[in-house]
Amino acid sequence: METAGKDTVTANKNKTAEMLFTKEQLKRSQKFANRKDLLEILLEDGEQYPIAKVEQVITKFMKGDMK
Repeated sequence: METAGKDTVTANKNKTAEMLFTKEQLKRSQKFANRKDLLEILLEDGEQYPIAKVEQVITKFMKGDMK
């Protein structure tokens, strides 16, 4: 029974981690307040992104590793 409870908590954490946001939502967020210019050029209008992917794209751009 304990394992099922732990699995539920893990599943809920994964759902939270995979929340998707539009470029406009991300630009309005406090987390990316100083990166609005990068979000504008790196993200596509109408697409949705998880936070981890946005951070990855920004990091890759900042390292000059865009192809």
